[in-house]
Amino acid sequence: MSTEYPHPGYSAIAAETEDAKRSRKGRTGIGIGLLAVGALAAFGMVWLYTQYGPLIGTLSESERAEVVIFDALNVFFILALLVGGIWNISARRSKSLAPPIAALALSGIGLALAITNLLDTLNTVGMRPNFVALFLYLGILVQTIRLIRGR
Repeated sequence: MSTEYPHPGYSAIAAETEDAKRSRKGRTGIGIGLLAVGALAAFGMVWLYTQYGPLIGTLSESERAEVVIFDALNVFFILALLVGGIWNISARRSKSLAPPIAALALSGIGLALAITNLLDTLNTVGMRPNFVALFLYLGILVQTIRLIRGR
């Protein structure tokens, strides 16, 4: 009787499969997270317009131009979040690092904006700010860094 030893190539195939599965799950999680944040931001923007839309007519011309520019940038950022989420989900089987790097950039920008919004809310209104966006962006950022580093 002879003892069968596993071939060294089999363990490499199993490791590649496990890494591919982890990468696929990570990219799917990042994509779903970006889609969720984009959907929440779009819902929040629509809700704000239903609440404060009639007040836009009372603003001066310069204030109205400032609001329009801010809203346009907000719409572009929401679209970028949604496109980044779709891109990460659709490219989950590829080895390209472009979708996770785009997600890293979007979540970094979103985290910076969420921190700015948090500090602005504390300073101007004095109310308890909303930490949901901050934690969502932080979670996507950590997930993306883990995926890019390969852990």
